[in-house]
Amino acid sequence: MNMLIKNGTVVFENEERKADILVKKGKIAAILSPGECTEENVEILDAKGLYVMPGAIDPHQHLGLYNSFEESYEEDSKREVIGGLTSIVEYHRGKGNYFETVSEEIAIGEKHSIVDFAISLGLCAKKHMEELEDYVSKLGITSFKFFFDKQDIAHTFYGISKEEALTLDKADLYYILKKLAEIDPKMLLCVHCEDPDMFRAFLKDRQEMYPNSISMKDWDAGRPDFAESNCVAGAMLINGEVNGNMYIVHTSAKKSLDVYKALSENMNCGKVTIETCPQYLLLDNSVSIDAKVNPPLRSKEDNEALWEGIRTGIVKTIGTDNVPVTKAQKYTRDGKHCDTLWETWVGFSTPGIAMPALISEGYHKRGIPLSTLSQILSINTARVFNLPGKGEIKVGYDADFALIDLNWERTITPELFGCSDFSIYEGLSFKGWPRYTISRGEIIQKDGQITAKPGRGKYIRRFL
Repeated sequence: MNMLIKNGTVVFENEERKADILVKKGKIAAILSPGECTEENVEILDAKGLYVMPGAIDPHQHLGLYNSFEESYEEDSKREVIGGLTSIVEYHRGKGNYFETVSEEIAIGEKHSIVDFAISLGLCAKKHMEELEDYVSKLGITSFKFFFDKQDIAHTFYGISKEEALTLDKADLYYILKKLAEIDPKMLLCVHCEDPDMFRAFLKDRQEMYPNSISMKDWDAGRPDFAESNCVAGAMLINGEVNGNMYIVHTSAKKSLDVYKALSENMNCGKVTIETCPQYLLLDNSVSIDAKVNPPLRSKEDNEALWEGIRTGIVKTIGTDNVPVTKAQKYTRDGKHCDTLWETWVGFSTPGIAMPALISEGYHKRGIPLSTLSQILSINTARVFNLPGKGEIKVGYDADFALIDLNWERTITPELFGCSDFSIYEGLSFKGWPRYTISRGEIIQKDGQITAKPGRGKYIRRFL
């Protein structure tokens, strides 16, 4: 049935204003002045007192690493929609033939996900370079990932011989960026920027000094901010040489923003997009090792620099780096329980946290406009990741919305964990949650209750 969302305040790219939105066949059919609609036989959704924002898009998820794709897509997507999310981009880096493994993931996602999803591919083997154009034409994939942290060891992660693996050094980065740019400017390379020449030596020294550490400050010291910012600088300069399209994932450090600002204002660095994650905005290195992640959590000064980066437009997107994992999995290595910083695995589950966190901490506490947050959460992400018809409140686009009650405050408790049994945000309260989440014109969440069934999510095929 067609729908009219009326009496709400609509958050556009650069403004907020009262407007009614007419939805037909899952698309935005018209954006009207209040009371202007003369359509009959429409379902009325009264959004009085609510702010209509584009549904959030999370461009940074790692599903199926510790558990199955089936569980990840089904259980985490239920939690995602409670937080106003309507689309994700999942980093696929499975072993084997990508044409087979990606097709398998797409089938699983469309059977189990509530939200729409796209896929980025991790580049680890030399054959991946030969297959890039086929990934676009056959799989609809236009974004890829480069892991500096796996330099010289990619073969151990992907079950291939060292001769078959990419080295993942700066020369590989140059050749990959160059080839992607030659194929099409929309082709995007997402880069994990930490310098392994530095952090491997620093981690070794730190572990020898504090072998039984359970302090996140030691993880920060072992993979310090300048190991990230040094890598960001080098990657940006290489990107400029080929006029590439590069995306810096999970930026954690003030120094990285300083480097980006200095280089982008004074040199041709190609197109570079900076992403951060909720953990680098909300937490610092004083928390428990439940929050062990790469790159590490930093200082409160880094937190505030990233918030200011959002305000000023240096930080363009936010991804959660969501990794569904249980405590037993995180603290078990080689079949044995481990409890030190060095043995514990990295990653944690953060489904659906971005929108309420940014509204609560960004809008309410720091006065960042909702229009700026809509850019960070949706608009910029859809543009950078080439997601057609997503991320914006425009006629012809998918009717993906989060209808926000700015005064609704909720505390993170176990029912909001997704398919994990812990959350690094447990006990934190955020003010500003969606009363409704709408995907392609269907209400999939109302007042914190799921109203849709798994299997309605669609794979987003991208074209050049």
